[in-house]
This record gives sequence, C-alpha cells and structure tokens, in this order.
Amino acid sequence: MKVVIVDNEPLYLQTTKAIMMAFDGEMDIQTSTSPVEAIELVRSSSPDCVISDYRMPEMDGVEFTRRLRKSSRVPIIMCTSVFDEKVAEEAFKAGVNDYVMKMMEAEQYILLLRRIRNAVDMHRMRLEIERTSSMRA
Repeated sequence: MKVVIVDNEPLYLQTTKAIMMAFDGEMDIQTSTSPVEAIELVRSSSPDCVISDYRMPEMDGVEFTRRLRKSSRVPIIMCTSVFDEKVAEEAFKAGVNDYVMKMMEAEQYILLLRRIRNAVDMHRMRLEIERTSSMRA
C-alpha cells in the first residue's frame, strides 16, 4: 500500500514513517513538509491514501484537501493535534475521509494504520462498484 504523508514537522514525518513501517513492512510511505509539493507527489505517484496535518505554513489541511480533490479521489485522512469540531466539519466538507488526533503514542499509530486500511478498502470497493455498474450499462 502506498501512502503520502504531508506535515510541516520533519520529526513527526520521520517518526511516523519509521513506526508505521515497523508495524507494516509492506507499506510504501513517501513524505513531504510542503502541501504544494505533496499535491504533485500525489499526482505523480498515485498513492492509495494521503495523510495530512491541518496546520501547515503554505496552506492548511482543509485547503490542501480542496486542491487535491480537484484532481484526485484518493482517500485523505487528516491527522492533526487540532481537535476542533468546526475544523473537522470544514475538513469533511472539503473532502477528507477521516479525521484523527495526532499523538506520539503507539496506540495512535495502530489506530492510524487501521484507519488507512479502512479508507483504502472502502475506496477500492467504491471503485469496483462503479466499474461493475458501468459494465452493466
């Protein structure tokens, strides 16, 4: 499974990548500290899922999601230390598939891996349903 993670904190990216790969060695994780760069990375690498922070300098995670949704239906999970219902609502309106709290604890990484797998499985099922529906038409 290919995952792109965008977060302006390099230490968080390194830690998250290392821990997630320790739990799932088959996961291919690419990281970026720039939302603008991450959009290009998604376009060029076609990941199965994108993980985005909310607070980033170039644009926030909601704007990142809006821009990404113009060209991609890839599942997006916002993983942030900002737990605000208004931000979560904006994120879902923009097109995120899930919204989870960012914490540097083992349980959090296990939860994030489950959420990634769930989002990817749901996305693949939707694509398969669309494909089979279009074949019948």
